[in-house]
Amino acid sequence: MQYLVIAYGKLSEAVEQETDVSSVGGERLAELMGVPVEGLVDVYPLDGRHRAALSAHVDITYDLDAYDYFLEVVAD
Repeated sequence: MQYLVIAYGKLSEAVEQETDVSSVGGERLAELMGVPVEGLVDVYPLDGRHRAALSAHVDITYDLDAYDYFLEVVAD
């Protein structure tokens, strides 16, 4: 599985940025999102707590005025 943080433009709703966060690991991401690892198969909106936790593991900068952020799980 590949785990991506996707930034959607607030005005355009188009994908503007993708950041691969697979290095964080599926188990850690599942715990962060509050789902069992086998259930981590969807798209999840990232709130402030999620963004802060991800920033501790990967180099990512958020522009909350311009984008909405989601964790998306993609099958390899």
